Amino acid sequence: MKKIKVLFDYKITKKFHSLYNSYFEYPPQKIIYSKAKFKGISKRTYSPLRTMYKFLKTPLNKIFPGFERKVKDSLRKEKNVDLIHFANHIGKTNKPFVMDYEHVSPFIRSDFYNEKAKKEGEKLLSQKNLKFLLPIHNEALKSFKLYFKDSNLKVNQKVLYPVTFIPENERKKVEKEEIVIFGGSSNIKNDISFYIKGGYETLFAFEKLAKEFPRTKFIYLGQVPSSIKIKKYKNIIVKEVIPLKKLYELLNKSKIFLQPCYATPAMMFLIAMFFKLPIITYDSWANKEYVDSKSGLLIKPETKIMDKFNIPITSQKTIIKIKKDVQKNSLNIRNAVKYLLDNESKRKKMGEEGFKKVTKGKFSIEKRNKKMRKIYEESLK
Repeated sequence: MKKIKVLFDYKITKKFHSLYNSYFEYPPQKIIYSKAKFKGISKRTYSPLRTMYKFLKTPLNKIFPGFERKVKDSLRKEKNVDLIHFANHIGKTNKPFVMDYEHVSPFIRSDFYNEKAKKEGEKLLSQKNLKFLLPIHNEALKSFKLYFKDSNLKVNQKVLYPVTFIPENERKKVEKEEIVIFGGSSNIKNDISFYIKGGYETLFAFEKLAKEFPRTKFIYLGQVPSSIKIKKYKNIIVKEVIPLKKLYELLNKSKIFLQPCYATPAMMFLIAMFFKLPIITYDSWANKEYVDSKSGLLIKPETKIMDKFNIPITSQKTIIKIKKDVQKNSLNIRNAVKYLLDNESKRKKMGEEGFKKVTKGKFSIEKRNKKMRKIYEESLK
C-alpha cells in the first residue's frame, strides 16, 4: 500500500475545528497528514502578519473580490505533498485536491445573489485537478444542488460524515446518576451559537423540569449571553467551559444528552453516542442523519430557519423567531426529556443503538478511513 502525503488547508486565520481532529489522531492507513503552512506566517495565533491580514481581509475582499483566497493560495507552501484537502473552503492549486463543505456558501463567498461571485465559484469548481467534493452530510449536498442547479458542472461528490473516537479508558462502565446534560458548541462561542444550538429553549425546559424532578441534575454546558437571566434552582447547573476529561466523566454518568440544535454538524452527538446516551434534538437540517428513532428522539421545532438554498439563516431575525416560539419549543423538549426519564429500558436501547453507529456504523473511524483512503487513491490516478 502506497504512502500518500496530504496537506490539510483550513485557511490562515481559522481555528482548527474539532471535526477535523480525527484525521490527525486516527488517520487512514499510510495517509500522512500535515497542516498547511504559509510563507511569512510562522504562528497562526501571534504572527504580526496574521494579525494585519485578519484586520484587512474583510474590507479588501469587498474592494477586490476573491482577495482572501488569492493571498492564501499565493502564500501556501505545497512542496513534498501528493494532494491537498481543503477544509470547508476552496482554493486554487496545481496539486490534485479534494474539498469538504457544510453548505454552498464557501464556493460563492456567501454572496448568494451576486452573479460575479457565482461565476467565480463555477470557475473554481471547473478546475481539472479538483477530484472530489465531500459534503459532510446529505443536506450539504442538497444545498449545492439547489444553488448550482442551472450550472453545467460535472464534479464527483461523495458524502463523508465527520467522525470522532473516545478511547475505552475514558468510557469505563460506571453507575449512572440522575443527570440530563445539554452540550453547546466548543468551536463557536457567541450569542448566535447559543440560540442556534437550542440553548435558549433548553434553559426554559430545564426550569420546568427542575420542579418536576427535584432529584435530577440538569446540567447546561456552554456559553450563556449576559442578557439571559437564569432562575435559580439547586438542580440547574450551568458550566461554561470544562476540561475534556471532565466532560467525558460527566457524560459517562449521565442518562440523557440534549442538544435541540437547528444546524448540523453536532460533534457532541457523536461524543454522546460513545457514552451510550440517548439523544434528544430537533428534526432540523441534517440532524436526522445522525439521530433516528432508534437512537433518540427527534422533535419538530416550531421555528424554521432554512433559506431557499437549504442553508441555516443565522441572523438577528432568527433569534427573534426562536424567542417568539420558546414556550412551544421548550414544552416539547420538556415532554421528550420526561418521557426518557420515565423509561429506563428505552434509554438503554437508544444508547446501545447510538454506540453501534460510532463503533461499527457510518460514523465509525474504520468506515470513514476506508472511504477516505479510497478517495485519495482515486484522486491521484
